[in-house]
Amino acid sequence: MKREDPGKQRAKRPAGLSGPSRRFFLSGLLIVLLTLCATVDAGRRSHAGMLQGQRTVGIDRRHAIEISVSRKVLILYEKTAGNKLLPRREYKVGTAVLGLDVYPLGKGQVTAIDFYPSWYPTPYSREVFRKRGIELPPAVPPGHPLNYMGAAKISLSHRTRKGAIYRIHGNNNPGRVGRRVTGGCFVMYNDDVLELARTISVGTEVNILP
Repeated sequence: MKREDPGKQRAKRPAGLSGPSRRFFLSGLLIVLLTLCATVDAGRRSHAGMLQGQRTVGIDRRHAIEISVSRKVLILYEKTAGNKLLPRREYKVGTAVLGLDVYPLGKGQVTAIDFYPSWYPTPYSREVFRKRGIELPPAVPPGHPLNYMGAAKISLSHRTRKGAIYRIHGNNNPGRVGRRVTGGCFVMYNDDVLELARTISVGTEVNILP
């Protein structure tokens, strides 16, 4: 019996996939592959956005934060199955300047987390800097020497009387950490705020004590 060349065997077309049917099959396969590539690429972009942009998805039921304004510390707790709070990490923070009559207190939660954010100073902040001879732009980009947000900002549900947002954020001056120097926000070392921001999520409970 004459044996068929293996190369010719591999070159055979599957039954039923000749002519128009084969072209239709290949077109469908191409569409599936392109869809999968787009899905993977979108997932990569979403992951990169979470690391470098804003996190606003998910509710954190594993952690809780407590901040003492007078002690100038932030404590990260881990919740147990029985909803008990176990201290996991303690950070030094800069807190509201002494004599300030309005600053955040009580219970709230994290509402957004931004990595390497721009800073959008309020008109009041821009006026204060203007009196110092510094003209702030409406948006101060990431990494700029005048960007007070530092490496990350964690927005809280706590608000001023006029509705402005209080935040936990990094710094452009490490000397502010561990002191009473802010207008109500909480200043951390940049490495610390990055570690905290990557651990918690939107919905993390935040309790601020005097």
